[in-house]
Amino acid sequence: MADPEIKSPSEYAVLPAGTEVRYGQKGATITTAALLQSAMGIGATGKKGTFLEVTRLIDTEPKYMADMGEGEDKTLVFIDDPSDTVQEALLSDADAKKTVVFFMKFPNKRISEVELVLAGWSLQAVDTPKGKVLQVEVYGKQNSVKWSVEQPSGGGE
Repeated sequence: MADPEIKSPSEYAVLPAGTEVRYGQKGATITTAALLQSAMGIGATGKKGTFLEVTRLIDTEPKYMADMGEGEDKTLVFIDDPSDTVQEALLSDADAKKTVVFFMKFPNKRISEVELVLAGWSLQAVDTPKGKVLQVEVYGKQNSVKWSVEQPSGGGE
């Protein structure tokens, strides 16, 4: 079997510009979740497994098995906009330590749905005004993540 033609990265690589970040209460969908228009950083999204050592007395080298893993710690960064009612609702939910859902829609059509338990927020360090705007950080821990790819809408006759 012949190898497929090797594509140039410029044919499929996509910049993160245009990434949409949405948030809502548990049970929300990507269409009902509110847009967080001031999102600046969402960190890594996904699942990273952990391992348990299962070395027996008879073994002469360590042996491991996959464990359930642990949810990612998340720090979400936003330009601070106290007039943004959606962002203020998120900060209120972070203060209340609520469990919410986030949707990240990336420009390459990949979508993540992340259940996140929130645990507070803070205004980033303010040291010098040069080259920096006021930003808030929202802290949480990922409970689950589901991945999908946006399908082209309608059209097929």
